[in-house]
Amino acid sequence: VIVVFSMLAVGMVAYGLVKPLEMRLRNLEKAVLRMRGGDLSARAATDGRQDAIGQLAVTLNGMAEHIQRLLSAQKELTRAVSHELRTPVARIRFGLGMMVAEDDIERREKHFEDIDRDIDQLDKLIDEILTYSKLEEGTPVLNFTMIDIDVLLRQIERESRALGKPITVEYIAPDISPDKRFAEGEERYVHRVVQNYVGNAMRYARSRVRITYEVIGDLFRIDVDDDGPGIPKEDRQRVFQPFTRLDDSRTRSSGGYGLGLSIVARIAFWHGGKAKVGESELGGAKFSFYWPRLQSLREST
Repeated sequence: VIVVFSMLAVGMVAYGLVKPLEMRLRNLEKAVLRMRGGDLSARAATDGRQDAIGQLAVTLNGMAEHIQRLLSAQKELTRAVSHELRTPVARIRFGLGMMVAEDDIERREKHFEDIDRDIDQLDKLIDEILTYSKLEEGTPVLNFTMIDIDVLLRQIERESRALGKPITVEYIAPDISPDKRFAEGEERYVHRVVQNYVGNAMRYARSRVRITYEVIGDLFRIDVDDDGPGIPKEDRQRVFQPFTRLDDSRTRSSGGYGLGLSIVARIAFWHGGKAKVGESELGGAKFSFYWPRLQSLREST
């Protein structure tokens, strides 16, 4: 009798321990089946517990969110790309027709230059699309190294001034110790972020663009200010979406395809940081790039 009651007691205790685990596993199974059926909005229930099943549920939800975001971005990118390609292709087709019908050599040469310019724009658009797609899908392979930000920003200042535009581009270095000038990142991508910010600022500035950086605890921040018309508050988040152009002060006639800032946002994301825009002391826009000085500090920041 004692043995029987002991076995019953052990069985009841085991059942009490296993039953909740079984229910949680069944909930995971239901979520997986819904996702397999195409419902990517399905999520596994999480109760905050940090055991193996709880971590599995969090990982599963993260994977579903990532896939859902990728599919949404892919659809948006496909629609936007088809729209962006139509204009230069139509101009090339029109230019070819004009060249065939044109007898004047100078005018024919002008049409040829227009077609060559449109082909160059298509080449740049394809390069932007490939870069954005590479940063948007999966986890890109980044070669993180310690970057001397002071050297990098001085290089970008020289490159910007070499363009010969009537805009004053100045880099103002903070008064900090030399060892704090270094931050960990993929140098070519950090260069691209700042270069994009500066190029964008030069496009809309009236006379001045300023580059600065600051160390805030474990975070590094690079700022690019301009004295242009600025960006309205309601549009500041939208500018980082792919193929976004504003309709007022920053118009389509200014050039670009609206992919530059979305690439910046993805670079910031893969560096564990953020890309932001606000109001500058110079009167225009202030674009900022935050990221951890060390990649080992990503979780804490």
